[in-house]
Amino acid sequence: MPRFLLAVAFLLWAFAQEATHLVAPGDTLFSIARRYGTTVEELMRLNGLESFLIRPGQVLRVRPGEGPASPTHVVAPGETLYALARRYGTTVEELMRLNGLASPELKVGQVLRLPAKAQDTPPAGERGEAQGERGSEEEWNPESPLLRVVLRYLGLPYKYGANSPLALDCSAFVAQVYAELGVALPRTSKEQYQAFYPVDALRPGDLVFFSFGGKEVDHVGIYLGRGVFAHASSYGSRVVIESLEAPFYQKAYRGARRVVQEGGR
Repeated sequence: MPRFLLAVAFLLWAFAQEATHLVAPGDTLFSIARRYGTTVEELMRLNGLESFLIRPGQVLRVRPGEGPASPTHVVAPGETLYALARRYGTTVEELMRLNGLASPELKVGQVLRLPAKAQDTPPAGERGEAQGERGSEEEWNPESPLLRVVLRYLGLPYKYGANSPLALDCSAFVAQVYAELGVALPRTSKEQYQAFYPVDALRPGDLVFFSFGGKEVDHVGIYLGRGVFAHASSYGSRVVIESLEAPFYQKAYRGARRVVQEGGR
């Protein structure tokens, strides 16, 4: 058989083996790339995309011959390896082995690999146990649309002035999260600070503002409940979840604003 026919046959075989992904509501290129163990750049190249915007029902090509990567879990406040092992039907030892952990200590926002056949079946009452004495279920609800969107952005690189699937700055991260929830926000942290009324008692979804360079507000994050917030950190160079009670942030804290008022949540 001529070489060019062999090449054509190989290409047809490769295309037939290539996996695809049907875009679901709430999917982003970043979350899809992380699911399939690839990159945003590769997805854009494979699909000829000039924009990071995608729509539900769109079929995207992913890496040839690859299906979804191993399931993962993003650690929330109050979670332990023991509780997660119960939830996913595995053992503490197996979770430590899969993730190369030398100790059972976990950090909020840490991504854990799970066994391939892990089933997400939280024991009855476990959600309440995780809340402890610090708040109600509303303060940390793993099923909330806000938290689900925020977790998809964890680890995305920070870059000043950026607003793309490859990198974000602090206000772009906040605006992107709320855009996925159907709420349009101003672009800059200063504009976001001025656009909404101040609040004292924080609720999940409130915007928290800081001033690191002087008196003017120059940084923003999203409060998630239980004393933690998500933000695109210039110090960490990525989207992270951190404690609002840390002295570093308390010193720079300038207040909070509520995007969605009572009756419009």
